[in-house]
Amino acid sequence: MNNKKDCEVRCAECGKWFSSQIIQFEDEESFLHSVTYKNTESYPHCNKMVTYDKEIMRFVEKDSTGKVIKKTRYI
Repeated sequence: MNNKKDCEVRCAECGKWFSSQIIQFEDEESFLHSVTYKNTESYPHCNKMVTYDKEIMRFVEKDSTGKVIKKTRYI
């Protein structure tokens, strides 16, 4: 079984989650203990710039079909 691990960010405008292209973590533990501050990235659906901290981020693990099997939020 080859699960995909991903760091996602929630858009402040529409509330949809997208995969961060600039921040990725090896595992849930590194996500929880990391320090992030005012990261900026373009939202892929509308190209609007999103500024974010860990409060609107989550670490997810998906199975081979893309189904989320575990998600971890900082808050």
